[in-house]
Amino acid sequence: MIDALRYEVVRLVTIRSTYWLIGLALLFQLIMSMLIAWQLPESGPLSGGEQPFAALVTIGASTGFAPLLIAYILGLLGVFSMGHEYRHGMIRATLTALPRRGHVLVAKVVTTALVSALAAVLCVVAGWLSAVVFAVGLPTAEEVLSITTGTVVYTVLFTLSGLAFALVLRNQTAAVAMLLLVPTVGESIIKGVVAVIKLASDDPDGTSGVVTILKFLPYDAGGKMYTRLSLSKALEFLGYRPFDAVGGGIVLAVFVGLLLALGSFLFLRRDA
Repeated sequence: MIDALRYEVVRLVTIRSTYWLIGLALLFQLIMSMLIAWQLPESGPLSGGEQPFAALVTIGASTGFAPLLIAYILGLLGVFSMGHEYRHGMIRATLTALPRRGHVLVAKVVTTALVSALAAVLCVVAGWLSAVVFAVGLPTAEEVLSITTGTVVYTVLFTLSGLAFALVLRNQTAAVAMLLLVPTVGESIIKGVVAVIKLASDDPDGTSGVVTILKFLPYDAGGKMYTRLSLSKALEFLGYRPFDAVGGGIVLAVFVGLLLALGSFLFLRRDA
């Protein structure tokens, strides 16, 4: 196991995409959070507190009007963790050096989670720095911890889902497409279809029926960990009652866990 971890650490620190993706996430975070902080008013409800700080840390994703873009950038680390192996034909060399496939998988999951968590924390620090530079009032320590935890956990789970897609598909390009399209296009289509069905039903504002599906859309549910507002509230007139931050995080964690389990099963059973 130690050899597998060392192997994966060496792989991560010797490929350029690791530095490019982390650097891009940090640069994007710093520039955008500075621009947002610069535009915040000097007084009033938007001059400080939980909402403005959450908007700085998530680059507006906490409002529900945008995705958590740092998660999408760092999510590529997860895809590349396994995708590079297949794209560049390195999987045979990896399994020759480390024939115990279970150790290879664990090493990739652990290192990917740790690197994405560290990068996400640095992005949060960049948001905090923007608040300090432009004198944006900080929220309470409890609120800072809540926003930070939600942002970091979502980013780690999102990144691991990218690794899982690459495991299942064994194709880097397809895995990137799945990682980008499932949370955005896929879940949006499901919301639209459910809304149409619910509106046409005999009980359009009831909390039961097909609308229950919306609670279990994994990325949307997981987003409750860092959002303070949500476009999903527009569906509440249809009886939609989403999970809270903890419940939404569990839904996303279960989804990622099942996806990793499927990918692991396929990786352990099929050829290189």
